[in-house]
Formats: sequence, structure tokens, C-alpha cells
Amino acid sequence: MIKLFEDHWSDICQNVTNIAVPIFHIPFNTRLRSEIISTLFEIESAKYYRKIGMKVKNALNDSEPDLFFTDLEKPVEIKVTKFRGTPKWMGNKISKKESQFVLIVWDEVIVNLYDNKVGLKFYVTTTYLTPDNWSGQDDGYEYHASFLSMNNIREKVDLVGNVDILKEYYN
Repeated sequence: MIKLFEDHWSDICQNVTNIAVPIFHIPFNTRLRSEIISTLFEIESAKYYRKIGMKVKNALNDSEPDLFFTDLEKPVEIKVTKFRGTPKWMGNKISKKESQFVLIVWDEVIVNLYDNKVGLKFYVTTTYLTPDNWSGQDDGYEYHASFLSMNNIREKVDLVGNVDILKEYYN
């Protein structure tokens, strides 16, 4: 597994926030917002790692790893989901490949009550997954997809925040 550092991912989260918050003034649905955040994490993490001198390549299509560290010859997949209780990521058959994953949970938070200014909050963790970690359809979804529940992750390294921080916002 590639050693990923907390301060790197804190900076990447801030970069994603700076770009996404102005875009989110447009009332896009949650699925599109997650897609935007996912794409921004792929782009911004590659830019960040290049800036600090690492050779990394972005995916050109869905069959390639989201990030590929060329010097290390190591792929990293990025999965994003909106916070809803117990985090669950959705993926297609390509997601079921054995790889290191960066799993991201995002949520919108009100930063300033007076002008209704919105910000983003993230939980970012990394883990190594195999196809066995992913399950088939469940919870009544009608997608032809696999799901990864936080409960199916045995070993992980938290990089930014924790799920309890997101839960606190709702209590």
C-alpha cells in the first residue's frame, strides 16, 4: 500500500472545497454533486502529488485506475459518497478489482448562519480492498452495482476527520 499522509489529504480536501462550493450554488441533485466531488478529487489529488514531485497519472477512462503512481507502479482508486448514516459506496464491476482505495464521505455544512454560506466537510480513509469486500445488490436499490459498506472494511487508515464528526453535525 502507498503511504498516504493526512496533511496531503487535508490540503486536497481544501482544494476540492474551494472549487466545489461556488459550483454548488446551482441546485444540482446529490448524485451529480457526488460525481463532481469525485472528479475533483481525482484531478486535485493528481495535481497535488505532481506538485510535491511524485509521478502520478489520472485515468483517461473507467477501466484505468483513478490515480496511478508511475514510479511505484501502484494504482489507487477513489470512491465518493454523500453522508447518510453508515457510509456506503457504490461501484460497478471495475470497482471490484483488488487495489488500494481512498474512500471519501462528504457533506454540506452551513459555515455562516447569517448569510447561509455553505461549506463542505469530509471524512477520508484509505484501505486495501479485494472483490470479496464488495457485495451485490442490497437495501432495495435497483442498480446493477456493487456496494461497499463501512462495516465491510477491516483495516483502514483515516486521513481526514472521522465519521463521528459528520454524525455530530446532525445531533
